[in-house]
Amino acid sequence: MMKYKYIILGGTGHIGTALAKALEDRGERVLAAGHDEVDVFDTRSLSGFFGQRERAFILNPPAPPDADTLEQETKSMLAIIAAVKNSSLEKIVAASTYGAQAGNHIGDLGVLYEMEQGLKAQQVPLAIIRSAYYMSNFDQSLNVVRETGNLPSLYPADFELPMVAPAD
Repeated sequence: MMKYKYIILGGTGHIGTALAKALEDRGERVLAAGHDEVDVFDTRSLSGFFGQRERAFILNPPAPPDADTLEQETKSMLAIIAAVKNSSLEKIVAASTYGAQAGNHIGDLGVLYEMEQGLKAQQVPLAIIRSAYYMSNFDQSLNVVRETGNLPSLYPADFELPMVAPAD
């Protein structure tokens, strides 16, 4: 079995892809998995995925918008935490969100806060990244921008919003 030092759960999105590339550019062995490589609802397969790897980047995948997103994201978050509990990971970095907090019916703010708390309880060194806005969040609007020259937004045109690209 090929050994990897780093494992990235959520490895085919903007953040995971940028992280995998940065680690590979440093000569590190990286195993990155996206939606089709791992069943995030299956704790047993996730435990095998984490295997004997040393370090993990964990991103709780967003649920499809046509699903009960709160239910789906809670289910995957609980499976991830259970899999981490059964792993031998030495370090975890988790992607959360700015504004994550305890509470009911607040969407991923609550789910990601629960994930933070669940990972903290594992006694594995943990770093949590609470990002606010990524430029890549506007990817879904690119066609509209190309067609109209305008970026639809709830923000006023003169509003300055600091952002970062995942590759940065």
